[in-house]
Amino acid sequence: MIAVFDDFLDEEMLNEIKNDPTFFQDPGVYYYWGAEWNGQPANTLKQRLIEKLWLTSSPLSFKWPVNGFEYWTGIQTANPEVGHKNILGPHYDKDEAWFKKTGEIVTPFVGTVYYPGIEEWEGGDLAVYTDGVDKSPEIVKAKPNRLIIFQAGQDVHEVLPVTKGTRHAIAINLWAQPPYALEAGELKYEV
Repeated sequence: MIAVFDDFLDEEMLNEIKNDPTFFQDPGVYYYWGAEWNGQPANTLKQRLIEKLWLTSSPLSFKWPVNGFEYWTGIQTANPEVGHKNILGPHYDKDEAWFKKTGEIVTPFVGTVYYPGIEEWEGGDLAVYTDGVDKSPEIVKAKPNRLIIFQAGQDVHEVLPVTKGTRHAIAINLWAQPPYALEAGELKYEV
């Protein structure tokens, strides 16, 4: 399953993200938010985005048992001097700490990628191998204000090369129970 929604955010929140210099200051730092039902109100812009995406304005109706949300920002750029790669290789999302500890694979039940469009870029499309890695992937173009929902824990996916500019994205995974990575200190609470 891949669902794509364009023009997802209204201009107010989109501009808030674009004008917040801290939103993408920590790419690759993984956070966990338990949401209000776990006594954690949305106190940050990233949490308010998740709240809008999944709790107040979700484009999908769902009945998944959500405990909380794992999220992180990613930056891929065509300019290697900036210090970021231009791709993200094939993978599927899983509880990395639990896998290291036990060898068992535990995954989120759904994942999302959102592109606010901080600056212009070319390339950086999302390739999702819905029929297995031996088949051609489904390619979803990365473009500003686009939301992609897919099975990030089941389908191998990758970011294709960014050929011009810098691609900014936030990834959000939904978990039925907190991943072990939270207990192991590999996920943080954003304050």
